[in-house]
Amino acid sequence: MRAICLLSLLVVAAAVLQAQGETIDLVLRIRNMKSDEEVINKANLLRIKEFILKNGLRETYCNLYNNNPAYHTENYSYFLNPDSGQGNINCELDKSDFNSLTIRDSRRGKNKYRWVNFLDEHYVYIKVSWPPEDLTVSQTRELVVEAMKEILREIDKQKSDKT
Repeated sequence: MRAICLLSLLVVAAAVLQAQGETIDLVLRIRNMKSDEEVINKANLLRIKEFILKNGLRETYCNLYNNNPAYHTENYSYFLNPDSGQGNINCELDKSDFNSLTIRDSRRGKNKYRWVNFLDEHYVYIKVSWPPEDLTVSQTRELVVEAMKEILREIDKQKSDKT
């Protein structure tokens, strides 16, 4: 009987440890073509990417890459990640393209990152790692829309200042 209890305890402990080691992600897929999406679309994301590459600074924000192209607005930080992943660990512009945008909401404590991938021709993907159980699709979209609108306003403002 003790052996069965001990074995059961070991099985439960292994399951708990395995569950803690897994990453839970929420991924939204937004169709880029034939969509009424006004903000989260590839054209806007390409504008943001070009703006950051031209006007941004270099900043390391995680331990996967060094010197990411970055830009900061009042409420958000934006980081471009290389398409080749850690194959371009130093984020060299001539080694790969940058069609992945990380958005960090500086007003939030937990769950403040959204990853927006726009490499696919037909879809834009938004990823949230370790989402809280009560996170809704609307809340996930809302943060990305707000952040994109904020940087797009800055892009438009800088464009109008130059003319």
